Amino acid sequence: MTLDEAVDLLTVAAAFDQRTVGEGDAMAWHSVVGDLPFADAKQAVLIYYAEHRERIMPADVRQRVTEARKQRILDAGIPAPPPELIDDPPAYRAALRAAAVALGDGRDPEPAMQAIARQSRRELEAS
Repeated sequence: MTLDEAVDLLTVAAAFDQRTVGEGDAMAWHSVVGDLPFADAKQAVLIYYAEHRERIMPADVRQRVTEARKQRILDAGIPAPPPELIDDPPAYRAALRAAAVALGDGRDPEPAMQAIARQSRRELEAS
């Protein structure tokens, strides 16, 4: 997420806990949760305040985003990588990892796995 999105995230939280949001707050939050997708972080804040009255902290956001990503992966199930990768264990693992990241992000895992397969083919052809 961008620094502006961190401000937006804190603004959502402020709607529930009446905190003041300054540039320093946004910078601090961004340094801790800036690697998370904004949409997931915002959803985490909304879910948190549906269940709690205490002020949300960055660790609460990280925990809920991690749980949401794991649930997406469990719900979808990681598909098998392309069969041509079966004899290339590093590429096979990379395809599985790419699929898990895509599913966690809420994206289709197939393009990510196909990109790994294309890269593996190019490396095989170059050797």
